[in-house]
Amino acid sequence: MSGATLNVTDLRVVYRDGSVAVDGVSLTVGAGKVCLILGANGAGKTSLLRGIGGFWQSEHGRVQRGTVVVDGRDLTGRSPRALAKAGVVLVPEDNKVFKTLTVEENLRAVPMTGPAAARRALRDEVIALFPFLAERSRLPAGQLSGGERQMLGIARALLLRPRLMLIDEASLGLSPIAVETVFSRLKLIIDEWHTTMVIVEQNIRAALGIAQIAHVMEGGRIVLSGTAEQIVNDERVRRAYLGLEG
Repeated sequence: MSGATLNVTDLRVVYRDGSVAVDGVSLTVGAGKVCLILGANGAGKTSLLRGIGGFWQSEHGRVQRGTVVVDGRDLTGRSPRALAKAGVVLVPEDNKVFKTLTVEENLRAVPMTGPAAARRALRDEVIALFPFLAERSRLPAGQLSGGERQMLGIARALLLRPRLMLIDEASLGLSPIAVETVFSRLKLIIDEWHTTMVIVEQNIRAALGIAQIAHVMEGGRIVLSGTAEQIVNDERVRRAYLGLEG
């Protein structure tokens, strides 16, 4: 499996009340690369992911302008189902799993495609990444820890064979140990599956360990861009997101 190249050009996402959530954002993420999106609450980070991933409709929004192109294919305005078929999958901040269903039922609920043998092989590969899935297969997902639910959500996304994953706040509400585990699995996916990722994340320390490029958003716009190393060494970012001076 290989990652996809993402090109977003002048994307503008507006909501039914007239508010502009994403205002002219352009970015490029190369195949197999990881892009980190930073910003305060309300900066437009999640709306950007939804604009790329087709979920803006669920929030009564629309793409007013711009394009989303994946491997040269214009996917602007496509539904989440159509985007998933094209290899673009969003792992949302919440509602990642069906809490009343067991772990096994959550996995079986994913609409996998392809020959039966290929589907079984993919399930085995995903479970090898997250061994607890087999150990807790009969447990309701609502009884999992926060970190385990996060990883189950990522596992569900992987069953769709994504070439581009959009991940919203992977560390939200997790303990430091759980954050470390989740990001170690994301690194494995990047290294072994070569999946392209766009990650919205408040835990900049964890995310910068796997990202090559980073963008800072304010007011729906990108106000700062660079390599992950450049961004982490920027005094403004260090003060605002790392709590460091100088």
